[in-house]
Amino acid sequence: MGRGRAWTVEEDEAHGSRYIDRDYRIQHPKFGQCRRGDLTGAGLRSGESGEPWRGADPGAAGRHWAVPCKGSLAKWIDGVIPGYSGMAGVRARLEALDAAGLILWPEKQGGFPALIRPLASSPGRPASDSWTGIGVIVSTSNERVGYPTQKPLALLERIIRASSVPGDMVIDPFAGCATTCVAAERLGRRWAGMDLSPMAVRLVEERLKQERKSLDLMPDLIARTDVPQRTDTGPVPPYRTHRNTLYGRQEGDCAGCRVHFPFRNLTVDHVTPRSKGGGDHLENLQLLCGACNSMKGAGSQAALLAKLRERGIRQ
Repeated sequence: MGRGRAWTVEEDEAHGSRYIDRDYRIQHPKFGQCRRGDLTGAGLRSGESGEPWRGADPGAAGRHWAVPCKGSLAKWIDGVIPGYSGMAGVRARLEALDAAGLILWPEKQGGFPALIRPLASSPGRPASDSWTGIGVIVSTSNERVGYPTQKPLALLERIIRASSVPGDMVIDPFAGCATTCVAAERLGRRWAGMDLSPMAVRLVEERLKQERKSLDLMPDLIARTDVPQRTDTGPVPPYRTHRNTLYGRQEGDCAGCRVHFPFRNLTVDHVTPRSKGGGDHLENLQLLCGACNSMKGAGSQAALLAKLRERGIRQ
């Protein structure tokens, strides 16, 4: 998903927020929202794992010290306590955790110390393939603008967060009603929206102006009116008449195997076949040798290159 970090359920879905409010009730001055975690594991052990530490004896309860030593939590602790994973001995890790403020000491006499687990140390549950936490835009929603294919703003925000980081460029070649553009702006991404429909362009302008007015987000909006005209329409000469031009452009090399051939041994061919929408314009033409032309058949140039690489003919 691009350069964005992995999105997780706890970060975005409604029940994730309830989970955080329910479990992460400790407000730590340094680590923010935290929850209580175990410093011990079931069963008796010999060595430092079973010895008392600062008056707390896990063996009395049939348990042993079980400080984090691997996994995502230990990796996060390494960022707070440099060299934590390489420490030798349970006691050294306990002392380091306490010095870093990651041990919660009981207020009552006879209580047992616990591990402080910050929310930032939890990767959360990866998002599933089915996203059910985003509702449709109902007819009475203030978000609704009447565009037939309008998507919920929350959906586009989730996609952009998962696939980019602040400062990245987001491009929507079918801007529609500007939902992608608005989401990108709110999340601190640079963006550009495009649409050939004059109605869509007006709708985009109106929506972005409203966003700017209500949230003071948008800079001056630039809407281009000098839309480039297509140059690939109208009558074109027979495609085989481009043979000399293509030979000079390719310097006599086959566009497939890259082997040099005399002019007479190269055939004009379509990069994208006409059966798949390709036209007879010069930019969709190339010269192929007889072997490559036969191998390509009615397929695309991309398929031909894949076959040549598979056979070791082209890197």
